[in-house]
Amino acid sequence: MGNYSIGITTPDSLNRFVFKEEDQSYVKGTIALPCAHIRIFASDTAKIANLSVARLFLFFYDNTLFKLSCDYSDELKETLLKQYGTGVSRPAGSFQFCTKEAGKPLVMWGESWQHADILALIIHREGYNADCMMEKGARLTLFSQKISALASDCDLSHTDPFMEEFSKLLNDHEKK
Repeated sequence: MGNYSIGITTPDSLNRFVFKEEDQSYVKGTIALPCAHIRIFASDTAKIANLSVARLFLFFYDNTLFKLSCDYSDELKETLLKQYGTGVSRPAGSFQFCTKEAGKPLVMWGESWQHADILALIIHREGYNADCMMEKGARLTLFSQKISALASDCDLSHTDPFMEEFSKLLNDHEKK
């Protein structure tokens, strides 16, 4: 997307006035074992192909971009529909993150586009988060499936806490 190409872009090419490097990621389930191959850069707002996107995260494995994630806006939706058409619908799931009050689920659903090894996934969410506050939004994530598999033991959930839950939903759905 724009200046950020999976498998090509490197951290050295980023504008350091726009992006800041995030803290080190760690192996899932540990607090001291770093994922030395992973670097993450974030921007509150950035330009992608003449569109302003919010909360952009760029993920690098051995200094090569393998994943990007940003808030999904109406402008981004319009651009994706023009370039790639309608995506494949993904199953909806209901999750109970609000543990203080029963009956306040967070519903997630998605759509995806596949091109060779690259998967584009939009995860929509609406309902109650862990703080029992109403939340509504969507995230676009593009990633290399091959390199993501290499990085799967690393905890990257702080950038999109719902991605892991939605991935579990997809895996459960595909097993049926």
